[in-house]
Amino acid sequence: MLILVAITVIFINTYVLTKRDSSDVLPNGTPSKIELTPNQNQTIKSKKQNPIERQRLLRPPIPDAGCEIDEKCSDDAIPYKIISGDGVEKYPIICFNNKLLVHKNLKDSKIGRGINLAAFDGATLDVKLTDTFDTYLEETFFLRTLKVSLNDGDIIILASFDEMTYGLKDASLSILERYGSQLIKIIKFRDSFVMLGQKGLARGKAIEMHQPKGNRDFAPAAHISGCAKFPLGSITPLLFPSPEVNKEGKIAVGTSMKNCGLLEACKENEFAVHVYTGKDKNDEPKICVDGKYVMAKGINDAGRGINIVVVSNGKEVIRTGHFDTWQEDSTNLEIFLENLEENVIIIAVTFDEASTNLRNFTRIILQGIGSQKIGSLAFRDSWTLIHHFKTNINYNFEEMSHSSTGNVYAPPIDKRMCVPQTLKGMKIRPDPLPFRNDKRRDFCSRYDGYGDFCSDTNVDKNLANIPLINKTLEDNSIYSIPILVIAGISHNSLRMCLETLLMQPGIRVENIVVAVDEKFSEPLALIDLFGFRGEKTASSSTYMEHYEKALNKIWEIYPNKDSVIIIEEDLILSPDFLYVFALLSETFRKDETIGAIQLWNPNSYDIVNGSIDLIYRVDNFYGLGYLLKRTFYNKNMKNSFTQCCGKRVWDKWTFSDSSSSFLMPDISRVFRKPIDGNLVNTKYLEILFNRKRQTSLNPFPPLSNIDTLRKENYDAFLIKSINLATLLKSLEPCNTINLNMYNLIKSQNASNAFKYIYQQESINDIASLTPILPCFGLFPQEPLGLYFGILRFSSNKNQFYLVGSKSPLYKSISTGI
Repeated sequence: MLILVAITVIFINTYVLTKRDSSDVLPNGTPSKIELTPNQNQTIKSKKQNPIERQRLLRPPIPDAGCEIDEKCSDDAIPYKIISGDGVEKYPIICFNNKLLVHKNLKDSKIGRGINLAAFDGATLDVKLTDTFDTYLEETFFLRTLKVSLNDGDIIILASFDEMTYGLKDASLSILERYGSQLIKIIKFRDSFVMLGQKGLARGKAIEMHQPKGNRDFAPAAHISGCAKFPLGSITPLLFPSPEVNKEGKIAVGTSMKNCGLLEACKENEFAVHVYTGKDKNDEPKICVDGKYVMAKGINDAGRGINIVVVSNGKEVIRTGHFDTWQEDSTNLEIFLENLEENVIIIAVTFDEASTNLRNFTRIILQGIGSQKIGSLAFRDSWTLIHHFKTNINYNFEEMSHSSTGNVYAPPIDKRMCVPQTLKGMKIRPDPLPFRNDKRRDFCSRYDGYGDFCSDTNVDKNLANIPLINKTLEDNSIYSIPILVIAGISHNSLRMCLETLLMQPGIRVENIVVAVDEKFSEPLALIDLFGFRGEKTASSSTYMEHYEKALNKIWEIYPNKDSVIIIEEDLILSPDFLYVFALLSETFRKDETIGAIQLWNPNSYDIVNGSIDLIYRVDNFYGLGYLLKRTFYNKNMKNSFTQCCGKRVWDKWTFSDSSSSFLMPDISRVFRKPIDGNLVNTKYLEILFNRKRQTSLNPFPPLSNIDTLRKENYDAFLIKSINLATLLKSLEPCNTINLNMYNLIKSQNASNAFKYIYQQESINDIASLTPILPCFGLFPQEPLGLYFGILRFSSNKNQFYLVGSKSPLYKSISTGI
C-alpha cells in the first residue's frame, strides 16, 4: 500500500548569469554580490560530447506566443524564457528555442505543485522530457530523473510552482548543485525559483533566479530570459554508485551447509533458509538458501545496509542485491523492488546500519511488498523479511530487533527455518480499465484556486480512504472516535488538510465531520467530494466564535463519545497522525489527569532535530491538532469558552483545572501553514510558525516511552533521568544556537543526557531561562513546553532537561554542585 503524505520557511533575491567562483559564500541574511556578465562559455572536457553544430540550432523564426524576449539571439545561441508560478493562480511558463513547452493551456502539458521540469539532449537539443514533480510531498521521482534518466551534458530547465522545498532532501539539493546551481540550498518555504543548467556543470555556472517569500503568502514570480550558448561551462561526468546486483549466471555461491544448519531436512516443496543480521560492523550478514550461502562476507557484495536474495521456481536464486542505505540514497533499492517479478520469494537482511538514507517512499514500497515493521526501522536496528511476493502461497516471516539509545547495535537476528517453495506458473492479470472521476471533474469545472488538485494529472484520481495496515490495531478505540475539522476561510488549505486526513491508514470517513460557517457554500461541495460529513454553523464574526459552535455541535452529534479529535484550520497532517493517537490511546483513557493529547510541539524546529519516538507531559495547551477528553471539556471549556479560549490557542488558553497535564510529542505530527503577516503580534507568530519546522514523515514510528507517561510513573521516571544526566554548569545568553556547547557535548562520549539548573524566585519565574533558549534553537520569545518548571527536549540524539530551582521536583534532583 503506497501512502504518499507530506507535510512543511529568507533572504536573497539573486539573478545569476554565470560567473561565480565556487568558493563564494552566502552569509546569513546578506545577498551575495554576483557580477552580471555575458555568458563566457568554455570547452567541454568530456570527449563524449562535442560542441553543438550550428546547423542543429535551427529554430522557428517566430517564437510561440508567450515566448518573446527582448534580446535577439545570434545563430549559435538559444533563446529561453522561464517564469515560475506566482501563488496558486498563475502557473509557470517554460520556453526554449522559441518553443512553448510548459504552459497551463498546452494540451497534455504536465504542470503542477513543486518542480516543473523540461530536459533536453545536450548534443541535439531535442526534448527528452517535460514533467512535474510534487517535491512538496517528496523527492523520489525527481531525484531518480536527475540521477538515472539524464546523461552528462543534458540540459534542464526548472520552474517552481506553489511550494517546492519541503520534500527536497540533501540528496536532491546536492545533485542540483552538480547541475550548476549555487542557490538551491537557500530556497525556503514558498520561495520562487527558476534555473537553466546542465548535468555535470560546475556549481555557480547555471543561470538561475530566486525570489524570497518574505512576509507574503507566496513569493512573486522568478523570471529569467535571454540567449544561452551551450555548453554553459565545463562538463564533468557525474558518477553515482552502481547497484550491486547479481543475476543468474553471475551469482556466487559461498560455503555449503546441510539444511542451512537445521537439524532435520525440510519437507517436500520446502527449502531451508538461514538469515543472520550480524552483531556489529565487524561481523557479517548471512543468507543461506537450500544449503548454500549466497550472501556472506565477500559473497555477492554482501555488506552494510540491506542485502536481498530473490528466489524463484522452487528454490532457485535468480538475483541478489546489496544496497548501502547508510551511505547512499535508496534510489537503486527502489528500482530493484519495483522490478520484482511475480511468483518469487524475497529474502532480506540488514547489516550494521540501514536506516539513515532509507527514504520514506522506499519503506512504503517494502510495506507494499509485505513488510509490516520496516516503517519503524531506526539507527542500527536489525531487520529481516522472508515473503512470498505475488504467489499462490500466503507466507510471511518478519522480525525486527531494536537498538538501545546511542550507538549500541541491536541484538542480531539469527533464524533458521523451512520456507514453502513457490508454485510454478505465473498469474495472469487483465489490464485495468481506465478510471474517470466525473464527480471530481465536475467540482474542478465549477471552482478555481485548487492548484494541482484539479490538474489533468490528478483530476481522475480516486479519493479513497486507506485500510488499516497494522492488523494489531483493528480493535483500537481511536479508529471509532469522531474527528472534527474546523474549517477556516482558505478553501485550498482545507483541501490539503482533507487530503492528508484521508490518507491516514484506518481512517473511517463516516467519523469525520467538517464544520463550515454558513456564509460559505463552496467548502460543502469539497467536503462532499471527499465523502465526509459537512455541518453548517451559524454565521460568526471570528474564527474562534465559529470554533466554539463547532465544538458544541460535535458533542451534540456524538452524545455518547467520551473524546473527540480536533483539527484546526490551515493544518497538514503527518502520515502517523492517527497512528500516534492509537499508540497513546490506552494511556489517555486510563490516566484521568491527561486532559488532551496535542500533536503540535512549538519547539519542533528543523534546527533542533528532535526525536521521533519521544512523548512528554507538559503543563500548557498548544492545540492545533489534538485529542480532547469530554470530561476535561465539560469542566474547563463548555460553559466558559470565551473566558478560557476566546483567543487563538497561541495567545495562551487558560483553564480552571490546573491539575491536568497534556501529552506532546518531541516532533510535531501536524504542520501549520505559515503566518501571512496580517495578524496581531506578527513577529512572535512568524518566529513560531515561519521558521523551518520538523514534522514527522514516518507512517509507523516507534514510541519508546509510553509506559512512563501515566502520572504515577512520569515524575519518578523524570527525576531518575535528570539525576543520571550530566550537569551543564554555566550557560551564557545566546542569540542563536551555541555551537561551542554542542561541539563540547559531541567531543565527550560519557553521556547523551544533560541538565541545566536555572535560578528562580518563584515557580513562574522564567527570567533566567528565556535568554538561554536560543542556545538550543528553541522558540526564543518564552519557554514553551514546561512541566512543573522543567523544560525537556531532545536535540541531535541528546536529551536535555532545563530545571527550575523552584520546581516541585527540584528537591529530588541531584545538582552535583
